[in-house]
Amino acid sequence: MLDEERVILMTKMAAYSARNGRKNDAMNAYFRGDYVGFNVLKSIISATICYCIIVAAYLIYDFEDVIQNLYNTDLLATGKQFLLYYIIMIVAYAVISYIVYSYRYSKMRKELKGYYNNLRKLSKMYEKE
Repeated sequence: MLDEERVILMTKMAAYSARNGRKNDAMNAYFRGDYVGFNVLKSIISATICYCIIVAAYLIYDFEDVIQNLYNTDLLATGKQFLLYYIIMIVAYAVISYIVYSYRYSKMRKELKGYYNNLRKLSKMYEKE
């Protein structure tokens, strides 16, 4: 005869596996520092690409003004200004990415811990029989 409590527990575990199981298993393959560091690095690379696209769009949009003021502009100061904006953007992306991926990893660990606790409960239920 089926035990109702065991069926409920197995249903919860199956729902977890279908919903977050594969994603969490992939995240659990990494240590916390490796997972967060790898994703922060990916964010920095994507932020660099976005910054290059933004600068290119700005230069194309104001191309006439850029060409007219090319000889009158202090190129070193302009380069420093673009570099400062780049550094600010990269730091902001890195900090936000660190917070987001640290939170996701800790949330995954809590969910996985609950799943393993349910496995232990289910094992004890089978041992009682």
